This record gives sequence, C-alpha cells and structure tokens, in this order.
Amino acid sequence: LGDDSNPHLQIPVVCYENPLFHANGNPVQEEKVLKCEKYFSVTERLSFKRELSWYRGRRPRTAFTRNQIEVLENVFKMNSYPGIDIREELARKLDLDEDRIQIWFQNRRAKLKRSHRESQFLMVKNTFTSSLLE
Repeated sequence: LGDDSNPHLQIPVVCYENPLFHANGNPVQEEKVLKCEKYFSVTERLSFKRELSWYRGRRPRTAFTRNQIEVLENVFKMNSYPGIDIREELARKLDLDEDRIQIWFQNRRAKLKRSHRESQFLMVKNTFTSSLLE
C-alpha cells in the first residue's frame, strides 16, 4: 500500500463501516462518514450523501427553475387539480418527473389554503380590533 499514485488506496478502513447498514440516525456513525469525506472525490461524496439521505427516507430536494415555476403557476391559475395527462405533458415540456409535478400542485394548493386562512384571520382580527376602538 506504499504506492501514492492511487489516492483510493488510502481510504481508511473505517469508511467501509458503512453507516447505511446501521444508520438509525446514529450521530457516531455519521461522524465517521464525515471524517472519511476528505478521502472521496466531490461526486463520490455527493452520491454517498444521496445514499444516506435515501436511507433516511428522503430524496434530494428538487430545485425548480424560474421558468418551470412560471409555467406551473400559469397552469395552476387555470386548473389547480390537473389530471395525469396534463401533468405528464408538463413533465415532458419542463423536463421534470411527473410525481414532482404532482407534489408541486399539492404543495401549491396547501399554500393557497394557508394564505386564505391567514387573510380570514387578519379580517376577523381587524374587525375585532376596530370594534374595540369604537
């Protein structure tokens, strides 16, 4: 192992104590991975993090572009419950997964509901405050 030309041979054994097999959110295991990170290339690190987050049951967050959001918002104005055919067409046009689009519409409807609730609350609050001042 004295050959320095291959950096991958210098990866410490501790890295192979793969936290994926016992990652019940154990910070000690995660720390071991982080200590090993400097031995991996950037892409290896990313895929390792992705594997870890997959194990925790989360997929990497989808970053929508401005253009994608604009198109989705325009469709939402016309129809907040688009069917599978519309979602699949959007997926093709916007180069996104259909399930991401479905989730986007779900989240957008929740946002609308939330803002509606907040405005109702403010209306009631203002009415109440002004009646107290009379």
